[in-house]
Amino acid sequence: MRAEQSGPVPGSPCWVELATGDPGRSAEFYHHVLGWEYQWCQDQSGQPYALAMLGDEPVAGFRPQPGVVRDWTPYLATGALSDAAGRVDRLGGALLESWAHVVPGVGAKALVDDPGGATVGLLEPAPDWAFTAGVPGALVWLEFVTHRAHQADRFYAGLFGYHQRQFGDGNTVDYMVYTAGGDSVLGRVRMAAGTPADVPPRWIAHFAVDPDLGFDETLHRARAAGARLRFRPYASTLGKVAVLSDPLDTRFAIIDPSLASDWDYRSAADDPYDD
Repeated sequence: MRAEQSGPVPGSPCWVELATGDPGRSAEFYHHVLGWEYQWCQDQSGQPYALAMLGDEPVAGFRPQPGVVRDWTPYLATGALSDAAGRVDRLGGALLESWAHVVPGVGAKALVDDPGGATVGLLEPAPDWAFTAGVPGALVWLEFVTHRAHQADRFYAGLFGYHQRQFGDGNTVDYMVYTAGGDSVLGRVRMAAGTPADVPPRWIAHFAVDPDLGFDETLHRARAAGARLRFRPYASTLGKVAVLSDPLDTRFAIIDPSLASDWDYRSAADDPYDD
């Protein structure tokens, strides 16, 4: 999607970011798998920041951060960052930063923890914000996996006014789709039964494969470049999915929407790894 004059719908994914201990190695991996090129800039504090590009279209951001980062960070749109931050506090979440980070061409962003301990970003887009999603090589879907499903539903509905639609029976199968502005924006998944209580919540960013390469070749390229397959690929109503860890152990998924199937519940909640 590209920015309109009114900006993105509040609550919609409007940026996705990888915090990485080795920006060069991460950049090389995603270039090899998804074809990204990079433009380097600085945020308002002078820290390096990379814009991942498909052609001239921005699709993601990279920032350096020491240590292992287990998930990509999605950023959800807000018209006024300070107002959204206030709602986070009232709804039982927590701000992780006392000031906004401003990235040229992206906007003012801040990280928060929801009441279940999952970290997510808030973004007040810049006037020249642009973000491409829903195309090969870019973000096409987000899944949020948590033990505390009902708590998450209350928090995100209170923060963004999401409408929520249950897929499954809400017990054995608990997959809730959040919608904003009439569009589906993410899927909230209750962790699989028997998952240890100390397994943290996670966000799984799903990136679409290039149809000229196809699912199998993209998966092969990812594994040859150092990715680890977390469990057997599966088909869903959204497409065929493989959940992977990149060479620095950050989870992500590739998806081929052309291989969508009838409803057969599987998701990143079925990840057997608790690392």
